[in-house]
Amino acid sequence: MDGKSLRVLRVGLFDRNYPRNRTTAAALRAAGAEIADLHAPVLESIRDRLRPARAKRALAQLGQQIVAGEAGLLVRAAPALAKADIVLIGYPGQWDAVFWSPLARRAGCTVVFDPLVTLTETFVEDRALLAPGSWQARILRWLDQRAFRAADVVLADTPQQAAYWAAPAGIPLDRLLILPVGADEQLFTAPMTSRAPREEPDCLRVLFYGTYSPLHGAETIVAALHRLERASERVALVMIGTGQCEAVVRQRAAELGLEGVTFIQWVPEEELPRWIAWADVVLGIFGSTAKAARVVPNKVYQAMAMGAAIVTRDSPALRWLAGGEPCAVLVPPGDADALAAALRSLRDPSRRLQLGETARRVFERVASTPARAQALQPLLERVERRWRNLGRRIR
Repeated sequence: MDGKSLRVLRVGLFDRNYPRNRTTAAALRAAGAEIADLHAPVLESIRDRLRPARAKRALAQLGQQIVAGEAGLLVRAAPALAKADIVLIGYPGQWDAVFWSPLARRAGCTVVFDPLVTLTETFVEDRALLAPGSWQARILRWLDQRAFRAADVVLADTPQQAAYWAAPAGIPLDRLLILPVGADEQLFTAPMTSRAPREEPDCLRVLFYGTYSPLHGAETIVAALHRLERASERVALVMIGTGQCEAVVRQRAAELGLEGVTFIQWVPEEELPRWIAWADVVLGIFGSTAKAARVVPNKVYQAMAMGAAIVTRDSPALRWLAGGEPCAVLVPPGDADALAAALRSLRDPSRRLQLGETARRVFERVASTPARAQALQPLLERVERRWRNLGRRIR
C-alpha cells in the first residue's frame, strides 16, 4: 500500500445512524481504511418508511426526495470520487447503487454494496405490504436486481442471504463477501460484573425489543407468557418498540389477560444496554418467514456482545453464526410451547451465566470489530491488487 490507507467514500442517501452502516464503517476503520461521506440525510428525515408502500402520494413524495437528494450530491461528487479507492453504498441504498455505480466506476473506484436486505424481502415477502404480482413489487424486484448487478462486491451478513440474493440477481457467489452485522461495541460492552439489583429473586426478567415486523414473531412471545402464567410461574416481560404488528400483539396480550407484560414505546439506542443488563433473558426473533431463517438480527448480536442469555428461533443463519457452540437456546419458529419451556429452563442462574459466556465468546470470534475487520481483508487486498495491476499507487 506504499504506506497509504485505502480511501472509502460512503455515498448516497443511506441511513447514517442505522446500526449496520455504523458497524461496517467501524470494521473498515479497524482494517486500516479511511472513510469519508458524500451523503444527504433524506432517509433519516422519514419517520414512517413503510408508508410509501401503502399510499401513492407518499410514494411520489419519496421519489421526489430521492431525486432531489441525489441531484444535490451530484454537484459535489467529482472531487470526492477522485480521492476514493472504494465507493460504499450503504443500507438502504438500491437506488444509490443503480445511480452511483456507473459514475464511481468511471472514476476508477471499486463499488461495494452493503444492502442488508432487499426491498423485495421487506415489502413483499416479509411484511406482505405489496402483492407479489403488483406493479410496485415488480419495480422493487427490478431495482434489487439492478443494484446487485451494478456493484463489484456485495456484502451479505450471512451465507444464507448471499445464496438467496445471488440466484435471482444472476451474479456469481464469489461476488458476495460475508460480513456479520456485529454490534456497536462502544455501547454494547463486554459482560457486566454485576447485573441489575433484584427485588423479586423468583421472578424471571425477560426482554424483547424490535419493530414488531412479522420477522420478530412477537405474537409467539405473548402466547408463551400466557402458558407460563397459567402455570403460576412468575415472569416480568418488557416489550420495547413500535411497528407493523404492535397493535395485534397488544390486543392479544389484553385478550389473554396477561399480568406480567409491560409495553414501552421505542427508547433511544443508548438506553438498550441498561435494559439488557436488567434482563435475565433477551429474546431474539420467532417469526416463520423465509427471511427469518436467513438473518441474525441486530438485537441478537447486541445481546451476545453483552454476554446475555438469549432465546431465539432455530435457523440456518444462527447455526452458522454459532459454529456448533451453544450461544443461545434455540426453539422452532412460531412455537409458543417451546419458547415457554426454554424460558422455564433458564430460571437456573448458572445456566444463564454459561450461555452468556458462550455468546460473548462466539461474538468475539465471529462478530466483533476485529473479527469483521479480518473478514474484510479479501476485499481490501482485491482493491490493492487492482491498483497494482494498473501500475498506480493507492490514491
